[in-house]
Amino acid sequence: MTAGVSRTRSWAPAGLSACASVLVTVASLLIARYDGFGVFGEFVAVQAVGVVLGIPMLWGVHVSASRAMATGSDGRVVTGTAVAFVVAASAVTAFCYCAVLLVVSAPSLLWHAAGLGASAALLTLAESLLRIRGRQLLASAWRLAYGLSYLTAVLSVVGEGDPGTYSAMITAGNTVCAVGMLIRRRCAPGRPDPALARPFLRAGWAYSTGQSLLALLFAFDVILLVRAAGPAAVAVYALYIGSCRRVIGVLFTDSLASVLISLLARRDPAAGRRAVLRHAPRALAASVAGASALVVAGLVAADALDHLSAPLLVLAAVGATAHALVVVLFCVFTVQPSLGLQRVRAALTAAFVPGLALQAAGAVFAGATGMIAAFTTCNVVLAWWFLTVVRHTSSVLPTETRTR
Repeated sequence: MTAGVSRTRSWAPAGLSACASVLVTVASLLIARYDGFGVFGEFVAVQAVGVVLGIPMLWGVHVSASRAMATGSDGRVVTGTAVAFVVAASAVTAFCYCAVLLVVSAPSLLWHAAGLGASAALLTLAESLLRIRGRQLLASAWRLAYGLSYLTAVLSVVGEGDPGTYSAMITAGNTVCAVGMLIRRRCAPGRPDPALARPFLRAGWAYSTGQSLLALLFAFDVILLVRAAGPAAVAVYALYIGSCRRVIGVLFTDSLASVLISLLARRDPAAGRRAVLRHAPRALAASVAGASALVVAGLVAADALDHLSAPLLVLAAVGATAHALVVVLFCVFTVQPSLGLQRVRAALTAAFVPGLALQAAGAVFAGATGMIAAFTTCNVVLAWWFLTVVRHTSSVLPTETRTR
């Protein structure tokens, strides 16, 4: 009975989160089908800029706050301090970003990126704090409600919408969902503590050096592609990579990450490593097959089956699976730095410029096809390196560390 309950607690939140991601994906496919690749591509590009802005807006505070909560700090004070920190960081980042837009006279659509980044940062913080309290199911339920609301909103305007309208919907949905997660009886944010904000700032810098490189490497892809080949190419790239990257990523992050962390935290790391390697081939094969099916279904739903290509299908499925594994392993390294977080940061630093160069070359010379190939290559290499670090570090841990 206990094992069954544990499985339910582990997989039910992942299932709800996956359903929420499917709903958001369906909404995106409707935009591509009824508003055209131009509108859809511009919308995806603005979202990518929002992801880049969200990195300094969040500053890794969700990790620091979750750790403070786990060590027994006052939850209300931690929440209040973290929220105030993210709001201040979002305001500063948005101000600098808007100042740059005024100087370069950028398209008015790009103003929406600041709202997307700030609302996403707040939602990430709120969800992390809710999950660290053990409310995994509630956090996923909020995500599902958000997905339903967003799909309903898109259905009300699809066919006559524009990127700005859809961006505003995302911003509003993120904000409402974050506020709902944060404002709960006996858990509402308390008065911020400046003394707690200082370690958040220091720890956020340390966390962001790795997380920022990882996020930027796979956020600039769309920005590079829209500059090199236009919104229509971004739409094709998003149909191949976006859907399976989102759904597979949620399933991996919400379920596989917790499993890996628990296995690698065993008193006998070698046994945990053997368990991971034993189940890894089947999990990865299932992920590739599922991602392939998602891409085909997405192309059909977007009325873009003429863009179906078997080689691109395989590349996209492998790339999305490898990307999800990279994100999950980075979460594991963040929770357990002794597994080799420093080596992973060094690898990300070394791979950042070559990775961007590969993506830029792919976008310039082959458009969406080249970007899909570059995305897959970068993620496969990083996934292989992350796994190598885990294996090497676990094998050289001293005996007293392993049995601690």
